[in-house]
Amino acid sequence: MDDKILIETVHNHKQDVHVPTMMTFQNGSLGATANFSLIESKNNRNSRKRALVIAGKNVYTGELEENQQFDTYICIRNKSTNKATIVPVQQALLSNNIYKKLEMKTTQPMLSKEHATKKLLKEFGGRKASRFVANNEEMMVNVDVVRKELDETVQSSVRHEGEEDDDTLPEVNANNAEYLATIVPKCDKTATKVSEVYDVVDVVPQSLLDRLEEEAKSVYTAPLETLPIESDYLRECIKRIQDKEISSKQDFLNIKLIIYMDALQSLIALRKRQMKYVELSRISEKVENDIRHRFADPNVAKSCTRTTFSTEKALTHFIVLALLISDKHEVDANILSRILRTSKQRIVSYAHIVNARPKTRSDMLALRLPSTVPPLTVSRRFQRKK
Repeated sequence: MDDKILIETVHNHKQDVHVPTMMTFQNGSLGATANFSLIESKNNRNSRKRALVIAGKNVYTGELEENQQFDTYICIRNKSTNKATIVPVQQALLSNNIYKKLEMKTTQPMLSKEHATKKLLKEFGGRKASRFVANNEEMMVNVDVVRKELDETVQSSVRHEGEEDDDTLPEVNANNAEYLATIVPKCDKTATKVSEVYDVVDVVPQSLLDRLEEEAKSVYTAPLETLPIESDYLRECIKRIQDKEISSKQDFLNIKLIIYMDALQSLIALRKRQMKYVELSRISEKVENDIRHRFADPNVAKSCTRTTFSTEKALTHFIVLALLISDKHEVDANILSRILRTSKQRIVSYAHIVNARPKTRSDMLALRLPSTVPPLTVSRRFQRKK
């Protein structure tokens, strides 16, 4: 038999013949028998053709891929006669119809792979994984942070049963010196210089400051946008230190105090009564443990319990630390009111008991010598809430 193949018939796409269809399945291949149908639109303006394959309970659909520039043919050879027939073919990419059903049932778009990975790390990952995700989200609009702030704003306006911490100061009798001593850092009432009023170690224990060397170095060298600190005020304080050409020992001390302030801010914003398993700092667990111990209400039997006492003590300590990290021992009351989500009047009242008073015709709170600060009025006395 001659090896040459004789082409006997050539069918044209335009001829009225049954054109075979080459089907490609998007997620694999068809391993069983199936029924095939071809559906063509009767609309003259839209002459689309769709292929339909039904294999058991699975339905596959896809549009016929027609090219305006060239046609596709296959050559079918008869082995006995060595004659060939050239037949036009159509092509269709088929996908399972279940994906379209899921899209119709789903009200929200499916999460991207990156978003889904971040969500899994946040909910089921360890602490380091959660911090990694949080650091990356700082560089983009973080919807969760906005939602958290809105929730806390609503909670501060409408208190649920069992919650405390309002913006009005408690009415008390004149004998409240004992309570003030428990919420206010120790100060030198006989100081002759503003810089001598407070000693840092009376606000943050020296043992803790000594153990924060590595954390302070990490914060100092880390890019500002990667730091897990939400407060723009504290981030600006760190930026001023990082921008200095030569850093000093005092600068690193201030970074340690800022780390502590970040955890205090979390405590002030906290609405749960139990602090034991709440993350107060995303930088150091040492700071968390110290705050849980020092700011828990000693009059409550259960350890690590937060009450109004804890919040008031955290407020006074935060204000004192804000004064200490300032070169002029000053801080804007409006800034404190915003970041601590507390009224300006309340900030000024708590600043009063730590010897800080507003400057003339200004909202700047300046540290004063205790001997020059007027006593609290009767309506602005503090005591433990029952």
